[in-house]
Amino acid sequence: MNPELKSNLRRQLKGITPNSAASARICQHLLQWPQWNKAGVILGFMALGSEPDILPALRQAFERGAKIAFPIVDGNAIRVGVVTSLSDEHFTVDLMGVKIPSAWTPIDADTIDVVLVPGIAFDKEGGRLGRGGGYYDRFLARIGAGAQTVGVTDARRIVQSVPMEPHDCRIKWLVSDADHVTESSGYKTGH
Repeated sequence: MNPELKSNLRRQLKGITPNSAASARICQHLLQWPQWNKAGVILGFMALGSEPDILPALRQAFERGAKIAFPIVDGNAIRVGVVTSLSDEHFTVDLMGVKIPSAWTPIDADTIDVVLVPGIAFDKEGGRLGRGGGYYDRFLARIGAGAQTVGVTDARRIVQSVPMEPHDCRIKWLVSDADHVTESSGYKTGH
């Protein structure tokens, strides 16, 4: 795969700014998704830069009794930790500028029902362009087969095609401010 294509795509999308109305619509779409309401363990993320703020949806799931987990970068891998609170004072900022829980209990990746995945760009075939470290792709390769992976994005970040490499993992579902949670047309179990 041509790394220049990925670099150009990142550059084109760099100017997109956060949109609170878009984040609110994304949260509404998640709350209306049947799998969301059945999920016992949800892996979320704290918005970084222009990523959608999904904390309101995570709070709703937490209040109904779901376990909420977050990714914690540990060296070259992602560890998963369940939190007991979603209050801001229970989070800290890591060396990469990402908000992470200050107290968490580790869980196995194969216990997660729904994995919310941020990205710079997505396509409707399940392609995802991340920040370039490969953390999520390595993590997604380890999760249980029953986990529902959901790309979470502002509709302005949905592109015709995301350049994919053999190690890149496709996302099964896509949710945006413009569309409910929809199944990706190119998703195949595994990758």
